[in-house]
Amino acid sequence: MTIKDYCLQISKLLEKADYEKSKVFIQLGNLYVTHKEEALSIIKKMYGGMGSFNDLVLYKDGKVDIEANEKLSVLREDLYKAVLSEIIKLRC
Repeated sequence: MTIKDYCLQISKLLEKADYEKSKVFIQLGNLYVTHKEEALSIIKKMYGGMGSFNDLVLYKDGKVDIEANEKLSVLREDLYKAVLSEIIKLRC
């Protein structure tokens, strides 16, 4: 999958969970196509610090949605790896 694909998949998962910022990932996927380095930088920064993308937990009916969080965890990790890989390619 491409970085844009990961962003779209995450957006769909977040939208299904009624997460208010789900569209951000659609925007990042589109930005990646037009301004790759800027998108990579923004995505990478989303993973650091308290209250970051890493800390996001999805709920359904007031309870932690284990299935959705497992999917998000995989997508989140795969996206991060893809971003780091792209950054390394750009620096070489």
